[in-house]
Amino acid sequence: MVPTDGQGLPPIASEVKQEIDWACRFGHMRVHTALHLLSVVIPLPVSGGSIGVAKGRLDFNMPEAPADKAALQAQLQALIDRDLSVTGDWITEAELEANPQLVNTMSVASPKNAGRVRLVRIGVGGAQVDLQPCGGTHVKQTSEIEKIRIGKVEKKGKVNRRVYLHLDG
Repeated sequence: MVPTDGQGLPPIASEVKQEIDWACRFGHMRVHTALHLLSVVIPLPVSGGSIGVAKGRLDFNMPEAPADKAALQAQLQALIDRDLSVTGDWITEAELEANPQLVNTMSVASPKNAGRVRLVRIGVGGAQVDLQPCGGTHVKQTSEIEKIRIGKVEKKGKVNRRVYLHLDG
């Protein structure tokens, strides 16, 4: 909670009211889930990222830019259009340590909570396309992402490419 300018925090045990800006939160949820799927269609280590209301980006350990950005966008949109469920599970930190392949990010530590780690699963059974530790917010079904557009792909180092994703719907 952030106090209004010039005001301190409310006294302990005070009743407070908090409101969520749903449009902003839902935009973040859509972009965040779409970025999970981007890491599926570009199955390379992720070295960074950023999430906004209508766009986001992932940085990949990728020496060369994707050859066909339109094909990449079509593959990503096809995953979104499959209307896959997005669910969460919990495992222990020891289980995560025993399964390091679950971690796609190179620079972000997995979210831990009292010895547990939250896993986000996209799809179920044979239709599962992603499973990784994540503490962020997500849509319930990939179809909620609607239409996306792959933006520019920037070179950010010798082996690093930044791929932008935009919501178009």
